[in-house]
Amino acid sequence: MFDDMQNVYAVIDSVVAAVDIEISLLVIALVGIYCIVGILSLKEKGARESSEKELARLQGEIEKLTREVNDLRREVSARAKVEAVAAPVAEIPAAKEAPAEGVVAAKAIPVEGKAEAAPVVAEVVAPKVEAATIAKGMAKSRTSLLGKLKNLFTGRKSVDLASLDDLEEMLITSDVGARVSDALVNTVRGRASQNQEITETALRDLLKEGIRTELIPVPLEHRMYEPVGNPLVILVVGVNGVGKTTTVAKLATRYQEQGKKIVAIAADTFRAAAVQQLKEWGTRSNFFVYSGAENAKPAAVVFDGMVAAKEQGADVVLIDTAGRLHTKSNLMQELEGVRNSIRRHVPDAPHETILVVDGVSGQNALSQAREFNASTPLTGLVVTKLDGTPKGGIIVAISQELKIPVFYVGVGEKARDLLPFSVDEFLDGLLNEEGEGGSVTSPRVSPSGSAEAAPAL
Repeated sequence: MFDDMQNVYAVIDSVVAAVDIEISLLVIALVGIYCIVGILSLKEKGARESSEKELARLQGEIEKLTREVNDLRREVSARAKVEAVAAPVAEIPAAKEAPAEGVVAAKAIPVEGKAEAAPVVAEVVAPKVEAATIAKGMAKSRTSLLGKLKNLFTGRKSVDLASLDDLEEMLITSDVGARVSDALVNTVRGRASQNQEITETALRDLLKEGIRTELIPVPLEHRMYEPVGNPLVILVVGVNGVGKTTTVAKLATRYQEQGKKIVAIAADTFRAAAVQQLKEWGTRSNFFVYSGAENAKPAAVVFDGMVAAKEQGADVVLIDTAGRLHTKSNLMQELEGVRNSIRRHVPDAPHETILVVDGVSGQNALSQAREFNASTPLTGLVVTKLDGTPKGGIIVAISQELKIPVFYVGVGEKARDLLPFSVDEFLDGLLNEEGEGGSVTSPRVSPSGSAEAAPAL
């Protein structure tokens, strides 16, 4: 019934060339209905093996038709804009001068026996939408840590040797890690033993400098921010529930907005919802998503996805893997199969292997990082849900132990809420009092040399 789809496409092409776009859309829609009817009829037949293959092929045809419809719609929209611009100027009625954005003009009220007064303009200030920043995302962590600092200075103006145990406990409970806490306390001990006065402000400065040595700064021209490759292959791993699929989608959106051609491979084949979620992001942000059959082997999906990426001429390939518990060795070993599939197409890939961790999980995130790094060498981190936790110090603990950088932090649900990580902004967001100066509000400089108030996504 459907053995000659090429003839169908030939008909579509001839119709598109011969008639208006609107009629072409109708023809394509009818062909789509024809395919759907074919799918329903196949479901009623008893031959499962042949029908499943035919169903998969037909679904692929429908997806292709859908893409063609979207392309034609865009063409119709573009033509409409061109026609509107080309319209004679004389036919466009003169518009009255509109009030400035955010300002509403009140109606003039005529007064009997007097000339009508000029309209009174009532200024209405439009609500300001503030850009997401790391400082705002660190609010809960900052409140928690600074509250503990103030308790430490209750009844004293300076840290002394007797208060060092309290300082160490404060740091450990803030999730910066035992090793970092010990190193910071030793620095303070050295100052205190020399009878140097260590006020609250001085202590915060000491903590900043100590933590800074444990974090790895990443330049804005790094390929995770400015993708370079042919293609650049990024493998994304993590346990279920940390925001892994959402992170893949946000990265794809960021790179697509930079003009890169994106292919996202939905290799989380054990969760149909994850595949569907990624496809919805792809439709919304206009990037291609490759997915295999449900419950297919992830390595097989990745192999076929890499073929599709080459055919598409992708600049960036993002691979979403199945969420797995870091305690399950068989699932962790499966990652090696995925890596092998990638290398069959791009021998030096994956170029980046990113672990996504949930900032809310605290020390459990450190355990996950250890296990994943032992199974598949990690090149960097993405810490999500930073705005919903007082445990932002875990960034320090993971970076110190694994010696890998944090590339992004998530401070909200929108695509633009995935922010490039900045050591200075993180430290100011963690230890600065509200309203204090620092690099939190200073512009970041992009590789092109232009300043930007917040990293664009």
